[in-house]
Amino acid sequence: MSVQKLIDQTFSYSRTSTDLKDLYMSDMKDFIAIDSLLGAKHFESASKLVNEMDTEPREQICMAIAAEYGNDFLVKNFGYEVA
Repeated sequence: MSVQKLIDQTFSYSRTSTDLKDLYMSDMKDFIAIDSLLGAKHFESASKLVNEMDTEPREQICMAIAAEYGNDFLVKNFGYEVA
């Protein structure tokens, strides 16, 4: 799944889950920020933001980054690896 698809999916969840809407919106904002930083090649800033995330959204964004940019890119720039 690409980062944009993750953003779209999270937005969809925020529309259907009233109890967790704020949580999904917060995650979506982080995903958008990371996507923008990646597009601007500010990998260190993107990595810092990923490191500050809760476990589940961090895993989701890492999987999306690996799918879009490759696992080697994820390891090199973020220090995470997707098996």
